[in-house]
Amino acid sequence: MVMKKILLAFAVSVFAFSLSLAQEADVQQPQGLASIWKSAEEAYATGDYAGAVRGYESLVSSGASSPSLFYNLGNAYYRSGSIGKSILNYERALKLDPSDADARNNLELARAHTLDKIDDVPEFILFSWVKNLKASLSSNTWAVVSLVFLALALALMLLFHFSRRSSSRKVFFIIAMICFLAALFSWLFSFSLARQAESSDNAIVVENIGSVKSSPSAGGNSIFVLHEGTKVKILEKVQDWCRVEISDGRQGWIKGSDIEVI
Repeated sequence: MVMKKILLAFAVSVFAFSLSLAQEADVQQPQGLASIWKSAEEAYATGDYAGAVRGYESLVSSGASSPSLFYNLGNAYYRSGSIGKSILNYERALKLDPSDADARNNLELARAHTLDKIDDVPEFILFSWVKNLKASLSSNTWAVVSLVFLALALALMLLFHFSRRSSSRKVFFIIAMICFLAALFSWLFSFSLARQAESSDNAIVVENIGSVKSSPSAGGNSIFVLHEGTKVKILEKVQDWCRVEISDGRQGWIKGSDIEVI
């Protein structure tokens, strides 16, 4: 009885979360912007990359938000020679859909043109494996996977309840628990990616050179410089300054105008 209540409560929470994701996706796609999208695509196809950037940026300013929009905008910026902005928009596409292989491949191509070559702090292999697994699907897809595993768990629990053979009951119960755990982890991945899509902790340097200082003021000592396209983590904000950390662990203050949040 307790297990049935747990499964029912989990099913309700997953369904509600999946419904909220669907509603959010609808909100992110304002209507009546198809003509602007088409014009931007035509501009890109004819080599007018500046025109394509203007078109896609107008969609973003209108409130549109989707992996394909940011991917196309990243391509337009890349073709127009703006590496920092291209990386920014590829990152935004991956923020909404980490499984977008095209955006990830183009991001790597754009990163190859950046000046800063920073070594990452080594990460425990299990954390890397979990992170890569989570990024293999989008938040919505993980929510669907969670529902599928939950449905399997419920079906197997029914078979467990009605089966008369003790050996079969044991098998049904074990597999049901495995499916339940898979549903739980899939839901956690979905929830984590949804939270990640709403976060504003990471940014990209969009100026050619950004001076990182020891204090949040123009008079602070310059510790090191960052170039266009480098990714930083925002730790703190003080007026027009942001305390940031780069992937090798170094920290400092940079002007907010030198970076743009992903």
